[in-house]
Amino acid sequence: MIDDQQLFEAGVDGESIGNCPFSQRLFMILWLKGVVFNVTTVDLKRKPADLHNLAPGAHPPFLTFNGDVKTDINKIEEFLEETLSPPK
Repeated sequence: MIDDQQLFEAGVDGESIGNCPFSQRLFMILWLKGVVFNVTTVDLKRKPADLHNLAPGAHPPFLTFNGDVKTDINKIEEFLEETLSPPK
């Protein structure tokens, strides 16, 4: 089962968190905005079948947020800023 807010990022063994600056940036945005989320590391050499179905052709990092899959880094950042910003 996939949680509502989950960040998928590449890791060398599927367990260790990788050193992708894009993943780290998304991690920090979510953390600073106070979002409760899970991080799932993905071994790109052995990508699980359920991730192929979740985001076909996408490479980490990508995000699931309230059931929607976001795969473009720039669009994810824009989405998070629009969705999680204080009311104007």
